[in-house]
Amino acid sequence: MAEERLDRIETMTNDKGYVSTKDLAALLQVSEPTIRADCRELEKQGRIIRVHGGAKSRQTQGILTRSLEKAMDDRQNVDEQEKDRLCRYAASLVQEDDCIFIDGGTTFATILPYLKGKRIRIVTHSQIVVDSFREDNGELFVIGGSYSPQYKMNLGPIALAQLESFNFQYAFLSCAGIDLNRRKAYTAELETAEVKKKAMELAEKSFLFINGAKQHVKGFCSFADLNAFDGIVTDAAGPDIPDNFIVLEES
Repeated sequence: MAEERLDRIETMTNDKGYVSTKDLAALLQVSEPTIRADCRELEKQGRIIRVHGGAKSRQTQGILTRSLEKAMDDRQNVDEQEKDRLCRYAASLVQEDDCIFIDGGTTFATILPYLKGKRIRIVTHSQIVVDSFREDNGELFVIGGSYSPQYKMNLGPIALAQLESFNFQYAFLSCAGIDLNRRKAYTAELETAEVKKKAMELAEKSFLFINGAKQHVKGFCSFADLNAFDGIVTDAAGPDIPDNFIVLEES
């Protein structure tokens, strides 16, 4: 029964492009926690993409919007090993006395332990970074603004105005997805895109960090051409990638 249910979820998701957890539970006559567990298993098998409130087809070239993007708590434990490898590489770039910007999102959830003991300044709008900060991680400056519970970060005009006060050796950025054909980096909505663009303006070098699952994902807002980054760091990549791609080998 469980395997049959997984097949039906995958089929319905592919047919519709996106199906909510609530609708799947009603159609299959099981609880929403059961559907969420099924979707986790299907995502692990590479058969669907879990998003906030439901499931998205891997076959659909749709547009990722804020309503479709998964909440931070749902993303926290996805692709953990890949994200950790990206964090190790980011930390390896940082030297004593550097000032760096760390973007919001779960990509950088484990970066601070790799910065332990370095005399640096960190600027962020991410509550995830704030929650993991310790005294031996350097000096932390937190950008204020309108707090987004979905993204666990501060956004809006106040965040942009406060960001203007700083300059960085590095801006470490994440995104909702990239389009290798159009050579664009995307977010699911406008507010996070504006913070990323401002951080890039203020940084000597900007690096985009993405795991392989975010390639070929189009978001609602493009915030930069891929060639605008000094490096695009990823754990996997296929053919026809830009020259600034840095593909990390599995350690």
